[in-house]
Amino acid sequence: FIQELSVIHKLSSEVVIVEWNPLPGYDSLANVLKPYKSSDPSAPPVRIITVPPEFHTSVAGDTGQSFFEFLGKNVGSRRARGEFILITNGDIVFNDEVFAFLAKRRIDADSY
Repeated sequence: FIQELSVIHKLSSEVVIVEWNPLPGYDSLANVLKPYKSSDPSAPPVRIITVPPEFHTSVAGDTGQSFFEFLGKNVGSRRARGEFILITNGDIVFNDEVFAFLAKRRIDADSY
């Protein structure tokens, strides 16, 4: 969906997805999402960054948490290649108007 809206609005972008501490015995996120990747050559690239369980364990300590949302977002934003970064969650759905606004490049570089 993000790829399609980017193509429609000629928005130069990329999609960065972080798979944090993947569960053993399940398909990787890259494999699960492969059928949904756009075949349009003008679609933005999708990069999936996997944070392995070994790293998770090294930062988790005794917390018992299996996922660190904000660390995952930091991993993705640090590896993003764009001038601006839009960090979101999987339950956020963008509409056409959002992409139309982003494509106009009216974002102030001094804003955050």
